[in-house]
Amino acid sequence: MKNLLQRQRNQASLFLKSLIFGGALAWASAGGFSVAGGTAFAVLAVVMYFSPLAERYPTKGAFAVLLGVAMIAAQFLHETPFWLPMSVVSAALFAAVLGIKEYLFIQRSRIYYVTALGLLYLAYLLFFLSDKSAYFLPKYGAVIIAAYLLFREWLSVISTFQFPKRERVAALVGAFLVAQLLWATALLPIGFLNSATLMLLVTFTIGELLVNYFLQAANRRFLYQLLTVSGILFLIICWTSGWTLP
Repeated sequence: MKNLLQRQRNQASLFLKSLIFGGALAWASAGGFSVAGGTAFAVLAVVMYFSPLAERYPTKGAFAVLLGVAMIAAQFLHETPFWLPMSVVSAALFAAVLGIKEYLFIQRSRIYYVTALGLLYLAYLLFFLSDKSAYFLPKYGAVIIAAYLLFREWLSVISTFQFPKRERVAALVGAFLVAQLLWATALLPIGFLNSATLMLLVTFTIGELLVNYFLQAANRRFLYQLLTVSGILFLIICWTSGWTLP
């Protein structure tokens, strides 16, 4: 009974912190996301994440990516009707990251995987939405660093932090592949939404290959299934974008 009450208190705390995170982001966005508003939001988010300080499952990388993506998205969208949905999505992602950190979920690796894909999809959207003629390399580098951090933490959660060297190497390989394909996708004559969706598909494929290789579960049947699904989704993206292969 004591453990049940403690778990319920932890879940209530998680829900409250997520509401505060989303509300603070919405407030800062509605106010034009000024320097003061952005700073106040960042400080509040950091305090909520690191309270309590103990981490059963470290998710600092995912939190750093979420904080950066949320603040940049708020700056982009504060003059549009999308600032409110963006705040709701950010609050949900914050709940997932914090819940994994505080050991409140059972399927932690799966929840982290979905959260990481969501964070990278938002990062891709912001990248392709931005003016790539200005500060292209810093934006490009930031996305690659985000991919590395998320790949590494995801593999760490899966392996329960038993193989740090293998996790770093696998994450570097994944981030390198993302870097190459992100550059190529930026040159394609398709819109920002299809570009981001294509990169999400690429990231999903890379993630599946990495985790199955990492767990020594990759086989010919898995590769055929993954390539078939990825190929079909790729053709759907090309069709919806009106772009055809030469």
